[in-house]
Amino acid sequence: MTIQIAPLAALLIVVGYAIGHSVFKYTARAQGAAGRGDLVSSIASGAAVATLLALLLAPGFGQPTTPASPTTNPTSAVAPQ
Repeated sequence: MTIQIAPLAALLIVVGYAIGHSVFKYTARAQGAAGRGDLVSSIASGAAVATLLALLLAPGFGQPTTPASPTTNPTSAVAPQ
């Protein structure tokens, strides 16, 4: 089974992963007991960056869907006599 992913969604996933990975590596460079890397902050930062990019790049992301033009019945402008 093949799953189709939009190019913008794939870009958001890759950028979110890259940011999260870089934050994890940055926190892993700390000396002492805190030098194991902060997994929570790396996931949170990756998710935050991906969400912000989705809001900025995707048109209508997070907006309620509005129906297309409402259908109206044409009526005669002349009153019946």
